[in-house]
Amino acid sequence: MFSNAQDLELPKELADFVFTQAPDGTVRLISLQATYVLDKKWEKTALTPPQNTKDSLALYHPKGLNNNNYITFYRNNQLHLVLNGGGYVLKLSNNRLERIDNSVDQKNQIDAAHVVYKNQLYIYGGYGFWSFKDYITYFDYKRGQWQYLVHNSKYSPSARWKPLFQLIGDKLFVLGGRTSLKKNKDIDIVLKDVFVYDFKAKTFEKQGEYNPKIPVKYSNGTGFNIGDKIAYITNDKTTIIDFVNNEFKVANTKKLFKNIDFQKPVFEYLDTLYYIKNKNNQKFLSKLPLNKLEQSNFKTYPLKNTTTTTNTNSYWTIAMVMLIAALTWIFYSLFGYKDFLKTLVLYDEKNLYFGGQSTQITIKQHKAIEALGFQGQITASELNVFISSKKKFAKSHLTLLRQNFIKELNKTYTELTKIKVPLIREEKDPNDRRYLVYKTTQAVIKKYSFWTFLFKR
Repeated sequence: MFSNAQDLELPKELADFVFTQAPDGTVRLISLQATYVLDKKWEKTALTPPQNTKDSLALYHPKGLNNNNYITFYRNNQLHLVLNGGGYVLKLSNNRLERIDNSVDQKNQIDAAHVVYKNQLYIYGGYGFWSFKDYITYFDYKRGQWQYLVHNSKYSPSARWKPLFQLIGDKLFVLGGRTSLKKNKDIDIVLKDVFVYDFKAKTFEKQGEYNPKIPVKYSNGTGFNIGDKIAYITNDKTTIIDFVNNEFKVANTKKLFKNIDFQKPVFEYLDTLYYIKNKNNQKFLSKLPLNKLEQSNFKTYPLKNTTTTTNTNSYWTIAMVMLIAALTWIFYSLFGYKDFLKTLVLYDEKNLYFGGQSTQITIKQHKAIEALGFQGQITASELNVFISSKKKFAKSHLTLLRQNFIKELNKTYTELTKIKVPLIREEKDPNDRRYLVYKTTQAVIKKYSFWTFLFKR
């Protein structure tokens, strides 16, 4: 039963699990060993172990059976799990999780928009293999394969991942997300547009730009439905978006969702929100009456940017304003470029730069820095490739090579910057603590010219 604090302990034997909601609205927990349905208390049903290698590849995926790695959906009232990024599709049938796809771990549409339209799963956008995607795929149940959805639209929105989205009737509404500049993939930007994909007409339609006052412009997780609206929770705010009526409302709800686990989704059932909470190194299922959220001090704004430029009959005035604006922009950007060169760690094929100074780096160091600048982190095995082309070294020798390599690179960095904090740190992989990963302590960006900086901001 739930306590007065509205918290219910999760089954003690649970480690990795998927938190989902059944078609009847009840919440469910899916682990490798069992499923749990909440009916006053947790009702456990044991699962049959995987019967073949094909099933085991998905169930024992290195990233685990969890909401980060698998997205849940229902088809014909049967639970399905699809791998984040595309590929494996699991179906829960006869107390067994079995694969129904003939695909591979695609890693091609990570953090995309997932919707079920007319009993069919569709995935829009995402990221994979060093590029953002601008297309829609769907799972072909007859072939067990993923197929491209061919549209009839001349207009196609920018590629993106982590967008805000909601399916309403026959239309998929999409807001924002992140992508990279076309001419410089090292720089990540937030998109400012709103668009609609019409599944019946198979066309994209521009909706303009969203209101910059909206606090959430891209998402690290799927939003949750409140009636016919979609909501997103961030660290201190809840944003409820009404795509149909072109408005959103925001309230500070930090105290309402204290200790919420942002790695798990939120579900609404019978005017109650259910979510997972982390407290004292333990996980709980927590519930919040919807009326408590509705009592928050929400402020309402138009969803789309309504700012317009005032027209004038004087072409000369317009030209002068544009010229002044352009010159101001260039001078402002020049100062910004100088600050850019001074405050960031920059690199090219031969040098490392900081604060207007530079120092030479080796080819191996350049490759490692480039990978870290692009990916944010690299694994020990990836770093081994940069250090040595030989594959027959003992593990202890490779460890020593990595330690010396990182020590030398950090020494080069500290001598250049006079900062005692190292550039690269070694830590345990949060997904599998048996392995090591390497991360930068601050942003590392490839150096480019002022004119490139000017036109790519």
